[in-house]
Amino acid sequence: MMKRIRRTLAVGATMSALTLTAAIAPTAPAQAAPAGATQARNARAQTAPLIVAYHGLTSAQQTKRFNTLSAQGYQPITVSISIDSSGHSRYAAVWSTSGGAMGKLPFAMYQDMSSAGYQKRFEQYTAQGYLPAAVSATGVGASARFAAIFVKKPGVRFVAKHNITDDELRSTTATARKNGMWLSALDVYGDASVYGSARYIAVWSTNGSSWLSGPESRDQYAEEFKNATALGASYPTIVAVNNYGRYIGVWRKDEKHGSWASYVGMTAAGYQSRFDELKAKGFYPIHISAENGIYAAIWTK
Repeated sequence: MMKRIRRTLAVGATMSALTLTAAIAPTAPAQAAPAGATQARNARAQTAPLIVAYHGLTSAQQTKRFNTLSAQGYQPITVSISIDSSGHSRYAAVWSTSGGAMGKLPFAMYQDMSSAGYQKRFEQYTAQGYLPAAVSATGVGASARFAAIFVKKPGVRFVAKHNITDDELRSTTATARKNGMWLSALDVYGDASVYGSARYIAVWSTNGSSWLSGPESRDQYAEEFKNATALGASYPTIVAVNNYGRYIGVWRKDEKHGSWASYVGMTAAGYQSRFDELKAKGFYPIHISAENGIYAAIWTK
């Protein structure tokens, strides 16, 4: 069942071991921190926007949260849809009163869409000057379900595709890059345990100098993280986990970015623990991905 939710206004147990973390000051080179440690090197105290984050919600609970939060002036920053052991949709999302990474722009949010349902909403909203700013998908074949946040940004160049293979993801990325666009939203779904069966939903838009990594194991992703951050001023903008516990990341090199932190391989309780820990330091999540009870997320200030 597709559930329509929309708002328009003026304007992504026991805690598992942490594989990596970093928090980077705008003027300092990026560094990988020891496992289980958090670097906080921002010289100036910053006040994070008022944030509401949740995870593990049913479709009905997600709809209720949407109605409550949007009525209170919150806007969604990121959303993740996954499937629990019973085959039911579960949601994680982050909302902000300032719009967070999305900015205070008109938006629409939809959940529990089929592939055709997502295509329909995509055509409806792009015709009005919107683009998919955050996308997520879960499930296999015709049973796959989608969630998306559309933001109104008339005139922004972008390309969006879903139900594409790994080869199609990479070929489209190469073509988009030649046209000055890079991945701004990405998720993986399908059965990644079967070779060639993983599928992707993705959006490419103007986005500076970036690159793609994975799919790779947790250890391989940690090594990618170490190598990327060692380059200086490099950080992940997207990290998506598939149903086989492997990760695909989008990395960006930007000298002017602010402080950030990234964690993968978390249980639901682990994500909550890291959220509480980082919230106390002024961080809030700007991207979250979940599948089979495994969470990956990126925070900023």
